[in-house]
Amino acid sequence: MPAGRIKSCRGLLPVVLLAGLLLTVMACENHDSATADRLSPEQARGTAVVRGTVRFAGPPPPRRTLKSEPCHHGQQRTILDETVIVGPDGGLKNVFVYLEGGPKVDGRLLPPIVLDQVDCVYVPHAVGVVVGQTLKVRSSDDVYHNTHYTPRRNPANNFGLVRAGQEREVRFVAPEIFTARCDVHPWMSAQIGVFDNPFFAVSRDDGSFEIANLPAGTYTLVAHHELYGEQRQTLTLEADSTHTVQLEYSPPN
Repeated sequence: MPAGRIKSCRGLLPVVLLAGLLLTVMACENHDSATADRLSPEQARGTAVVRGTVRFAGPPPPRRTLKSEPCHHGQQRTILDETVIVGPDGGLKNVFVYLEGGPKVDGRLLPPIVLDQVDCVYVPHAVGVVVGQTLKVRSSDDVYHNTHYTPRRNPANNFGLVRAGQEREVRFVAPEIFTARCDVHPWMSAQIGVFDNPFFAVSRDDGSFEIANLPAGTYTLVAHHELYGEQRQTLTLEADSTHTVQLEYSPPN
């Protein structure tokens, strides 16, 4: 390489380093501003409880087979679609139920949540975190997985984990619900819910859910399913009260 070219590249190096440093500082500032003036989890803690069941009206749709060949280590496994899972009694699984309008909490003070990749499936399929809280994306597989998401309100990301035991920590700056996928194994998907407060739940196998330690007040209770959308209702909570809520989704006409 000509001497002039070497000199030119050396001159650009400090500029490139400075640009990288500025981008890092800007990212930190954006994240800090997202969690500024938020309460600690203990400050937001109340004594009310909301519990209930999310049900599916009508015959449950059949679950599609996504994969029936070995993913790794030659293990044969049938992987079924997790978009709609209805239990024997009609309970709908993997529905986010959360409190909108609750006190905003600094998620950096909450313990990390894990999203694992097990036998070429994201576990759990629906995972929730608070703005600023650490989400550990882990792989338990000895094959390459990438995690790719393009939210509307949070920065997009695409990173790979090449062997079992590897992890990548991510955090989010704004509330929203979005999908993460593995491009290498296109049947792999997970729903990531980011919330302003820790007052949320994901419906269990039987459709049941419980949200505890709620502060008194009037809020909007929101249910969100990745295929069937949202339901909303106003909820007034008193201290030490327990509310039972029944939610129902119907198949589209």
